[in-house]
Amino acid sequence: MGDSRVHIRRGRRTDFTAVMALLAQGRMPLPSADRATLRRFRLLVADLGTDFYVATVDGTIVGLVHVTYARQLTQGPAAVLDRLVVAEAFRGKNIGTALLDFAQRRARKRGCATFSCGLPTTERSQRGFLERSGLEAQGEWLVVHWAAARAPVPVPAEG
Repeated sequence: MGDSRVHIRRGRRTDFTAVMALLAQGRMPLPSADRATLRRFRLLVADLGTDFYVATVDGTIVGLVHVTYARQLTQGPAAVLDRLVVAEAFRGKNIGTALLDFAQRRARKRGCATFSCGLPTTERSQRGFLERSGLEAQGEWLVVHWAAARAPVPVPAEG
């Protein structure tokens, strides 16, 4: 019998087919299956300025989290949750919570001042999940603010 614990690992370029199947299962809009899409996916998983992680159970991808980062002029970097998906059969088993916690820990290590995502409009359960996880509605976004991880950089005097 396999190890049925959840493992979170960085996405790999070889995960393309499994990730597209997971997105299709969740009734997500899928890009066309062409070379350009495959190339975009491979660039995404190789990009160290973004986090793309998958959750596996017995070697099968059952969830994913995608977070992008942006440097900010007046505060620490901002993390944006672009996608959090868990296979229907694995919902309610804390996989989404594990992925979200993992993504937030990584964002804090990067010194992010905020972690946000666009307000889900189609699934009420998604919004409830994110709010229970500490994100608060602010306009069309759900956001969590953290204290700045680093002291502000001194501004040189003009002279």
